[in-house]
Amino acid sequence: MQTLLLYAITAAIFLGLDMLGLRFLIRPVFERHVGHLLAEPLRLGPAAGFYLAYVVGVLVFVSLPALREGAAVQALWMGALLGLMCYGTYEMTNFATLADWSWEQVITDCLWGAALTGVAAWAGVAATLALVPKAG
Repeated sequence: MQTLLLYAITAAIFLGLDMLGLRFLIRPVFERHVGHLLAEPLRLGPAAGFYLAYVVGVLVFVSLPALREGAAVQALWMGALLGLMCYGTYEMTNFATLADWSWEQVITDCLWGAALTGVAAWAGVAATLALVPKAG
């Protein structure tokens, strides 16, 4: 039950923050450089699949270990590292292979991925620790 709560909280925070980040931070940068490639409308199926799977990865590699340690701050730093690595993989692959990709996209999205993943992991662990007291 604790893991499901952690997943739900982390996913809700991740999705909510990413909706804002995509709208006000990421999309404007991408429109400047590769606007002609953006899908209209957004393809929600692949997006939903990414969110569901990515949050599982965040839990497995970051949140559950931090929860066991009772260390929400650990989730912040490890989540930021995971986010930087995952978003960096996407960005650096595109930068290496696509002519119109820019350093602005790489830097903006990598920093966003690190911040988003770190904050969502931290908030999920912190909220779960507050809502589900440790068995003593």
